[in-house]
Amino acid sequence: MANSVSSRLAGYLQGGVLVASCLLLAACTSSGGPLNDAKNSGVRPGIDGAPSGEFDAAAVPDAIPRAHKGAVKASPYTVLGKKYFPLASSAGYSETGTASWYGTKFHGHKTANGEVYDMYGMSAAHKTLPLPSYVRVTNIANGNRVVVRVNDRGPFHGNRIIDMSYAAARKLDFFGKGIAQVKVEALDPYSEQPVAQKAPVPKESAVVTAAPSNEAAHPKMFLQVAALSNQQSADSLQRQLSQVTTFDVTVVTAIEATGPLHRVRIGPLSTLQEVEDVKQQVDNAALGAPHLVYE
Repeated sequence: MANSVSSRLAGYLQGGVLVASCLLLAACTSSGGPLNDAKNSGVRPGIDGAPSGEFDAAAVPDAIPRAHKGAVKASPYTVLGKKYFPLASSAGYSETGTASWYGTKFHGHKTANGEVYDMYGMSAAHKTLPLPSYVRVTNIANGNRVVVRVNDRGPFHGNRIIDMSYAAARKLDFFGKGIAQVKVEALDPYSEQPVAQKAPVPKESAVVTAAPSNEAAHPKMFLQVAALSNQQSADSLQRQLSQVTTFDVTVVTAIEATGPLHRVRIGPLSTLQEVEDVKQQVDNAALGAPHLVYE
């Protein structure tokens, strides 16, 4: 079910929560690729699944990572009573889990990013990555890989971590099964490498440096809940947060131009799912609006 969050939610509420065909075939994704009128004969309005007719997915090129010049879409949103906190950056994102796909029902509809969903393009939906961003998705069962543009929200069904377009699911060779175990890695648009690896230094400011260590290539993730000038307030918040999460809560103090600043952080966190879960815990306790930081 893939377009805007509101349309996706409407799709989930139709017929209870999900129609039976969605349990087998549906997902929630999107694409910025142009629609092809010749292919549109395969579209079945109101019905999700694969289009009719022949389609050579191998002929569809992967998405090409490009730097985004405007603002990314990373505002919190709520679906089915759960609040989601999108990341400000895709840097360091790598996760393994279940992927699904969707096709005909939302072909030609707008995505959460305002683009047009083309089931024949290379795109995907994700709950927390900024819009737009680019990811490499690898089917663990067969090693097939694709690069897609993330421009929509979802999936909101079960424990799925990403929803692929019909074309992407065909290239990964799991569209007939409906779901697959995949590895998802965010890509740097400047180097087309995982964004945990920093982009090359521009020539005009290049300096000779030692090769980055593994620790630098894979920064640790923390949720920063507050940055306070008052030490007692920071200590009090630390105690309160320790009651709502099992992860370490620390106060990191730094001397700024205006005086000491005490940053209250939770972590380190290992996966984006942990980040999402802890954000939900903090939000439920009304203890702040944490954001992701790296070290």
